[in-house]
Amino acid sequence: MQAPDPGSKKGPGPARFAGLGIQLAVSLVVFVLAGQWADRKLGTGGILTVAGAFLGFGGTMYSLIRALNRKDGNGE
Repeated sequence: MQAPDPGSKKGPGPARFAGLGIQLAVSLVVFVLAGQWADRKLGTGGILTVAGAFLGFGGTMYSLIRALNRKDGNGE
């Protein structure tokens, strides 16, 4: 049994990216549902649903870009 070579250039494993698509979908659904709920309560006719969709998508994309640009813990 050999120990892994610390000098080998190997990218991050698939487990690091496994939940990113689910995170995008779930946060978008949550923000849209919150916008729909606020529209019903305030009678604003759908503007908060659209704002929630943009806010959820924008915030999630910001988070995903930061996660993808983050370096691995081993200095890569």
